Amino acid sequence: MSYQSISPKQHRYLARDYLTNRSENANPLKSYALDVKGWAQTSVPNMREHCSRLLETAINPPMLGEAIKDIGRKKLIGDDLQSNNPKGLPWYWLRELNKRVLSNEYRVGKYKKCRIPKPGKSGFRIIEVPDKEARVLARSLCNALTPILDPHFYPLSIGFRPQRSPIHGLAAAKLLCSQNKLHVVTCDIQNAFGMIPKKRMLEILSSRLHQSNAMGLIEELLIPSRKKGIPQGISISPLCMNVYLDHWFDHWFTKMFPGAVLVRYADDIAVFCDSRESAKHCFSAIQKRISSLGMKIKESVDEAVSDLASGDDVSWLGFRLRWRKEGLQFSLNDLTWARLEINFQEIVAQEGGQETSRDDLESTGFQWMTQKALGVQREQIPQIAEQVRETASQFHLDMSRFTDEQATIAWNTGQRLAQEAELDVQVFDSRLAKPPLDTVAL
Repeated sequence: MSYQSISPKQHRYLARDYLTNRSENANPLKSYALDVKGWAQTSVPNMREHCSRLLETAINPPMLGEAIKDIGRKKLIGDDLQSNNPKGLPWYWLRELNKRVLSNEYRVGKYKKCRIPKPGKSGFRIIEVPDKEARVLARSLCNALTPILDPHFYPLSIGFRPQRSPIHGLAAAKLLCSQNKLHVVTCDIQNAFGMIPKKRMLEILSSRLHQSNAMGLIEELLIPSRKKGIPQGISISPLCMNVYLDHWFDHWFTKMFPGAVLVRYADDIAVFCDSRESAKHCFSAIQKRISSLGMKIKESVDEAVSDLASGDDVSWLGFRLRWRKEGLQFSLNDLTWARLEINFQEIVAQEGGQETSRDDLESTGFQWMTQKALGVQREQIPQIAEQVRETASQFHLDMSRFTDEQATIAWNTGQRLAQEAELDVQVFDSRLAKPPLDTVAL
């Protein structure tokens, strides 16, 4: 991977944007990302130097302020700030939090546990909602770590990464099926966050960050007393999962099965193969590998292996995949709606009893329709939008601002993003380059 180097002078200039408070007008995240790409990533010594001050970077008040913006200022700190406060951020609180972390006085507060029904199944899963200090620190750490870690992840790992989404997973599936890889393995890692071997994961993360001084804060946020698993509900956890599975699973799979293609969204695994025998062999190997990593696959071989060419349906990422002579077709499955209900339950749980603004809910509906657009026909938009509004009302959430017009705009956005995603995934992985038309299986 090549990088355009910046000069030492520009490096020092950019570093002041995210390591000091020199300017209210500076954009610390933009300067930070440019400095990582143009300076830190260009040599091992530069990266080692960069990682040696990651803690100071992540907890610098301007960086913490950007984390608050990511989370949502009103959602996190309410409207109790003075109107003349620059950028509407609690600078005194952020400076005090910075001092406590640097002096090793910060201790993570107790996470509130919320029971969320499993989509389409009996039983519950537990999400752990941190207090506002932990949320801000974790978000800021993600902002600092992602530009370092993300460029080295397996390209078709598409979950919880910038410039990647479930739409990219569907685009990859479409292109792979057009290459006659119609035997598909789909499986989930059972209770993935709760089963991650924490010590092994932290060792990998520390190595990739050159034993950074930020590791102490990361361990604190992941609950020091917990020997196994990491909390699901704090923003740094998906990044930690990707680090662990990238190291022990993704690259192992591509080396062992060069003829099959893995697409992974967090703990949701899909593998596209040329034959049923190959698919069954892949699934057996995945089971054994995941077991050796201290985790477990939910499905049996009969549940996991499908043949699209023979008329099997495949459920993945909230969609039903079907192969027709026109190509791969998508529709929403029942799990989509069950997961939407859970999303609303999580909103209620994380708000801690505070009322969610209608603007925020409109945004939630817009994002949902954008992500699900491939599974919705244009004529279905009003019906689907009404179903989203009715689902929200079951949890006393007012989504009246998510109108049919807004849903149509979101659908159009999703269709455009799907077209762009097909081009993206070909750049991510050369195996997904579209074949000539006369080689496409019809």
